[in-house]
Amino acid sequence: MKSALCVSFLQTPIGKIKVVQSCLGVKEIILDRDYNVFDGIINFKNDDFDVSVLSYNGPWHESTDGTVDWIKLFFAKGDKRKTMSRLPKIDNEIYSKDNFTGKVLRTLATDVTHGKTVSYAQLAEMCESPKACRAVGQAMRANPIPLIVPCHRVIASNGTAGHYMSGKGDNIKKWLLDFEQKFPA
Repeated sequence: MKSALCVSFLQTPIGKIKVVQSCLGVKEIILDRDYNVFDGIINFKNDDFDVSVLSYNGPWHESTDGTVDWIKLFFAKGDKRKTMSRLPKIDNEIYSKDNFTGKVLRTLATDVTHGKTVSYAQLAEMCESPKACRAVGQAMRANPIPLIVPCHRVIASNGTAGHYMSGKGDNIKKWLLDFEQKFPA
């Protein structure tokens, strides 16, 4: 029997985030796409801010607390972030699969830390498939849990940021990379 899902909406400095959660862990994170129309959604000034739960429906699971706390720490400044060494519980088939995409997502989530970047080629090498740069790009497009699997930290080999969310979230990627550089862990 499947457990009921909790769907929560969080206000963050990069707009609203939708989090889909089972009792076993986070299934999906969906970033706000309205930023394409309304630039004001993103806090470009890096002012003090708080991540807050706007609403939710479905049962609030213990694992939802863990995910929300982790997202709050992700956007925290200073020493608070040092306490986020452990990922929240994850309940996602793509992430868990024993295939190349799953390996790429797990490697990125665990081995590329806050404030660091890695190229597609470097990530392919980290996954023991140095010629699989394009497959790494496909894995980034399939990433169901951005922030937790920090695909914004994957950049082009020439050092440029590259695209985020098929090019529709480039300003969010820039914000995330700038934020992590200004407020290192």
